Amino acid sequence: MAAIIASIAALALIGTTFYALGSAARARDKEKKRLALEAVILEFKPRQRQQANSGRG
Repeated sequence: MAAIIASIAALALIGTTFYALGSAARARDKEKKRLALEAVILEFKPRQRQQANSGRG
């Protein structure tokens, strides 16, 4: 009986470990995609132009 309980506990520990690793990997991938998207947005963002003659009439 103790062996069955120990086996179940070991399987639960292994399961939660793999779940945590998978969750961390998904979060890392999501962060990489977000940073890549921000870089693309910043690269193609139109720059504001300063007019040299704006104060002259």
